Amino acid sequence: MKYFFNPFERIAGWQALVVGVFVMALTAVFGKFNNVAFDGVLDVHRWAPFGFSVAFAMQAVNFLVLFLTMWLAGVCFSKSKVRAIDVAGTTALARTPMLLLAIICFLPIAPAHNHDMPRVVVFSIIVILFIVWMVALMYNAYSLSCNLKGGRAVGSFIGALLAAEIVSKIVVISLLSSCCFNASATCKSGINSTGNVAVVADSLTIRQKTENVANAFEQGDFDAITLYFDATMKRAVSSGNLKTIWTQTNIQFGKFEKADWDNLTETQIEQYDVFDVPFLFQRGKLNLRLVFNKDGSIAGLFLQPS
Repeated sequence: MKYFFNPFERIAGWQALVVGVFVMALTAVFGKFNNVAFDGVLDVHRWAPFGFSVAFAMQAVNFLVLFLTMWLAGVCFSKSKVRAIDVAGTTALARTPMLLLAIICFLPIAPAHNHDMPRVVVFSIIVILFIVWMVALMYNAYSLSCNLKGGRAVGSFIGALLAAEIVSKIVVISLLSSCCFNASATCKSGINSTGNVAVVADSLTIRQKTENVANAFEQGDFDAITLYFDATMKRAVSSGNLKTIWTQTNIQFGKFEKADWDNLTETQIEQYDVFDVPFLFQRGKLNLRLVFNKDGSIAGLFLQPS
């Protein structure tokens, strides 16, 4: 059990780095075949189709960000000389539990889709246990390679780990966004001329605006979506927010396939017109709900279970 949580007394430095890199490469391969995205230092998501380049890129980003934050924390808080190779080797090896988790996804215990709630619950518990194991390995790797103990070790490790999680998440989401969308795509309505944006937007019916918003999601033109927002929505939700939400949705439910216009529904709630457009993804279905105020501007936008 000692080496189960702290193998670094036997293997460290270059040897640990070579083994760790090999383990991360296998994790990328198995993750690609099982559609398991390691989209952050502490993140694991099922139902995410992607290519080998993205799979390896996610592993590289997670390792490099984690290594740099742990090394910088060690340099700042340790009174001993911190060798970068020791931190890199032990940090790489500490991610071994993710390989075992990727292998487990070959078993029937892994949910095929997010509506399979019994398997989702069981799989989530397994993921949490493996992440806890990995964090324990990370802490022991950090403590040993940086020669830190006690409160100084715990506090600096938590800070470095949180920073690594935030930075890796931002980088990976940006990476996945670039793979999912064509940033140069424009909305079907052709609203790409700053001189007549307001005129064109105001001249459309609510149904046309709904179609344009749905097409803009498909094409990744999130700036076009915000053109239809009212003042409150423009302050609360940016095109960057929409891009992040849409990327995370594609990670969870698979690639967007189409909008089901045959089952569009329109209702009126008090002074608001509400349009629900079923969005079909590779591994699930969501409703795009648009809430229009009396001026024909979008006062609410939701992606919710159908």
